[in-house]
Amino acid sequence: MSGEHVVYGFLRPLIANLADSDCLVIVHCDGQPPPPDIADSEQVMTYAISDRFRHWALRAGWETLRLPGLIRKSNADRVLNVSGAITPFMKTPQVSLAMNPWCYITEARSGLVQGFKAFMQRRGHRYAFRNAEHMIYISAHLRDLYRQANQDSLDREATSAIAYVGLDEKLFAAAEEMKSLEREPYSILCVSALAPWKGAETLVEAINLLRQRDIPAVLDLVGPWPDPAYREKVEALIARHGLTNAIRIHGKVPVEELYRHNATHQVYCLMSSSESFGIPAAEAMAFSTPIVSADCCAIAEICNRAGLFGPVNDPDWAAQALESLLTDEIAWGQLSESARGKASRLTWNQCVEPLFKVLGLGRVA
Repeated sequence: MSGEHVVYGFLRPLIANLADSDCLVIVHCDGQPPPPDIADSEQVMTYAISDRFRHWALRAGWETLRLPGLIRKSNADRVLNVSGAITPFMKTPQVSLAMNPWCYITEARSGLVQGFKAFMQRRGHRYAFRNAEHMIYISAHLRDLYRQANQDSLDREATSAIAYVGLDEKLFAAAEEMKSLEREPYSILCVSALAPWKGAETLVEAINLLRQRDIPAVLDLVGPWPDPAYREKVEALIARHGLTNAIRIHGKVPVEELYRHNATHQVYCLMSSSESFGIPAAEAMAFSTPIVSADCCAIAEICNRAGLFGPVNDPDWAAQALESLLTDEIAWGQLSESARGKASRLTWNQCVEPLFKVLGLGRVA
């Protein structure tokens, strides 16, 4: 879902600013069509391929063997690849949108198959790093990951730009509508796909420390759990500390409920070891909610001056940061105001500007 938010978020203003003679061809898997507002545009054509190519290995084969012919047939002037890689041996100039750090995260993979997949992705990223016409990264943090993995090729690095992810107008409207709602005292919100590297156990330990200090902190964990074993581990930790009344696990919730969570919690916290951007944190900022997060990922970059950022896997630091925002109204107010201001600059019309410059489309109307 976050990937679609990024891709179609960039494409909407791009489509709106195409010249009358321009056409955008979107290649997609059969079961993942573009949203109707994009697919129905007069200047958009869609090309569906079988869902069996959703498997990364089959998709890589199709892109290598079949995509170049499709590009030649369509007379495309430029290819935008949204995987962070580019198709090898293609003469048409390629722009690569990089938004996924998965292959650089050791904690995100286990076993030979995932290890091989990560290896192949890094090879694809390396080829793009050296051969793309242009690289677009959704954060400087992500660009740094590419550079660290290609230290021996920095002299061949493709021209690059940073294009932050935008927030939808519907979210800004909801934030304005809900700005008068009362905040739940001592409330902490964590929204994410709660994979093992997201640091949920660090946050649970921090809540335990706060409770030991007689600070009645409550935590809401919102989002899916891709790894059931990890959820069981976190639930066991909650039970061991006797925090079942202090920590509520919601899973994935409707968007309107998510908006209300953002509007009524005092602090958003995610102690993740790797985020290429941090869309949930940016969304929390739109609701004037300060951020607490680790300083090793892109959230510290995106939410700079709108929160507190410290070492990953450190419950003591997390507890101290949360305590300062839950109990100090002046500090909370300053960061809350900064959060709203930072989020106001994350509109799609502003965030798409670097991509427009790369494609030679000028400024957004």
